[in-house]
Amino acid sequence: MSIKLPSRSSLLSIPPKRLPVNRARLMPLAYAGGLLAIGAVLLIAKPRVGNVPQPNQMGTLPRRSRWRRAAQKGRDGVQAFAPVNVTDSMGRSLILGGAALLLARVLDEVSGRDGQ
Repeated sequence: MSIKLPSRSSLLSIPPKRLPVNRARLMPLAYAGGLLAIGAVLLIAKPRVGNVPQPNQMGTLPRRSRWRRAAQKGRDGVQAFAPVNVTDSMGRSLILGGAALLLARVLDEVSGRDGQ
C-alpha cells in the first residue's frame, strides 16, 4: 500500500480562484501590525539612546543684550515643542502610520472589488 502524493506540476495547475487567501492581501495587515507593535515598544521602553539634552544649557538668568534676551525668549518658546525623548516621537508616528494603514486596508476589504 503506497501513498501517492500530488506532483509539483499538478499543484501548479490548480485554478487561482480555488486557492486560499492571497498573501498579497494579508501583507498590509501584517505590516500594520508590525508598525503598531514597534511603536508601542518604543513608547513603553523609552530607551536612553533617545534622550535629548535640555536646550537651556547656558542658564536661564536674564541677558543684558537685547538680542540675547530675544534669543533666550525664542529658545524658551521653541523648547515647548522639542521632544524630551526622540523615540517617543518615532513611536507615536509608527503607531499613527500603522493605525492608518490598518484602517485603510480594512476599509478596502469592506468596499469590495470593482463592479460588485
